[in-house]
Amino acid sequence: MKKLLQNRIIQIGLMAFGVIAASILFYFCIDRLPAFFSFINRIVKILMPLIFGLVLAYIMHPIVNLFERKVFPKLENATVRRNLSIFCTIVVIVAVLATLISVIIPQLLMSIQSLIINIPTYVKDLENIIMHWLSDNSELEESVLNNYDAITGYIVNALNNVVLPMADNAINSLSSGIFGFINFIVNFVIGTVFAVYILANTSLFAAQIRKFLYSLFNVDNVNRFIREVKHINHVFGHFMIGKICDSSIVAMMTFLFLLIFRFPYPLLIAVIIGCTDLIPYFGPYIGTIPSALLICLVSPMKAITFILFIIILQQIDGNLITPKIQKQATGLPSFWVLFAITLFGGLFGLIGLLIGVPCFTIIYELVSEFIASRLEEKHLPTDTEYYTKIEGLEEKRVKSKLKEG
Repeated sequence: MKKLLQNRIIQIGLMAFGVIAASILFYFCIDRLPAFFSFINRIVKILMPLIFGLVLAYIMHPIVNLFERKVFPKLENATVRRNLSIFCTIVVIVAVLATLISVIIPQLLMSIQSLIINIPTYVKDLENIIMHWLSDNSELEESVLNNYDAITGYIVNALNNVVLPMADNAINSLSSGIFGFINFIVNFVIGTVFAVYILANTSLFAAQIRKFLYSLFNVDNVNRFIREVKHINHVFGHFMIGKICDSSIVAMMTFLFLLIFRFPYPLLIAVIIGCTDLIPYFGPYIGTIPSALLICLVSPMKAITFILFIIILQQIDGNLITPKIQKQATGLPSFWVLFAITLFGGLFGLIGLLIGVPCFTIIYELVSEFIASRLEEKHLPTDTEYYTKIEGLEEKRVKSKLKEG
């Protein structure tokens, strides 16, 4: 058999067979790509409670560690100390959520109810404005009256072809949203159980992962990978915690301003501004537009005042509040911030808008470190400014300059 495999013709035949088999397999994978993605999507849906558990465990982990270090440091039994910290963390989170729900939700419902009740008044006011405008423009009024049938037909056609399909889609979205919410609650409850189990065995899971990595890869590479993971966790966690605190302050300042100066729907608008402020760069503007429209229904002048307030608040937030909370900025240039928001938002929707900047910051740092290491290996300058002053490099000349320096 060994002599047979050493035959040149047999080797060429086996190589040709391998190439043909790989090509067929590649074509089969491409042809079945939709089915493959459908399979992956099904697996993700099945594992969604575990994903929820991992996310919850990541969020709860700093609080659990805080209880361990500050509240129960004298307990000698590590298991008891860990379990008590997890229990206290869950109690604190449930208490905070219950407080927010009991305080914010009724106020939000009252604001929404007031908005719905006042819609006929807003429509009537709009109608009066239009009629007053038409009465001041006799020619326009006459034109409208002459083309009354055409305008009516256009409105009816728009109702049949645009509004009714939109209403049908809204009803379908509402029904799917209700089932989606129920599914979310189920996944959240099961995910909480997973999170508790993960937090209770964090050290064991970390040890098993390190053991697995050291068994497969070089020790130095694994050590480097662990350092990078810790750095990623620091950057991501620091950014998200800082952003949540920053958005909470912005929401509170907005609420106080609206409440003091008697703007309509203060809590509803403050929640909108606070939630959208979590999205970097575009978030404040996304929240300002619908909020200003809500205020404009009551008072156009107050809507203009609100927009000016948001502009001033964003300047204060960007130059004073954010630098104090996030002492270590992401360091990502503005162009790449826009790129990250556009890319991750397009790929992952709302979640992508929230995590796009910290995720791309990590990618940006890794690529920058790789480029710097490659330049150092070639004995080339790593400062970007150096490359703005030249059109080309002569390697011998650069090396001689570096030796002189």
